[in-house]
Amino acid sequence: MPVTINLRVLQKEEELELAGELPVAEFGADLKDELMKFDVPLSYDLEVRQQPGSILVTGTLETSVACECARCLTPFRIPLRIDDLAALLPLSGEGAVSRDGDFADLTPHLREDIYLVLPTNPLCRPDCRGLPQKAVARDSRLGGSKSDGPSPWAALDQIKL
Repeated sequence: MPVTINLRVLQKEEELELAGELPVAEFGADLKDELMKFDVPLSYDLEVRQQPGSILVTGTLETSVACECARCLTPFRIPLRIDDLAALLPLSGEGAVSRDGDFADLTPHLREDIYLVLPTNPLCRPDCRGLPQKAVARDSRLGGSKSDGPSPWAALDQIKL
């Protein structure tokens, strides 16, 4: 179920507090990355306030992502936490919060914020050196074995500049 707020209730109240979990299907099912996959719900603890022409959302988001190391393909998990979420979401115009009657859907904005903290190349540890040389030597697809044929770079070595 998406994270929505009733704008009429927000006008009457000074502040709304939202807390709960967002299922993976709502926020992370469309992640197209071979090395990362969401498999844990997104926990949120938010405060929503009415601003002139917009709403201010502050709070915390927390989840984790299952990864494979970009160098050695070892599976591992990365905890993701945003402690200082702050978003000013317009109610009209370009980039406005999607609305269904009196309800505004915050889910796309929470999804965007959690995607922005994902690493570009997940590494099991900062000093990961990749696959062991034995594995590289066994499998020619990994580029470690020397072929007996001419190098594909040999023609470039012949160029005189």
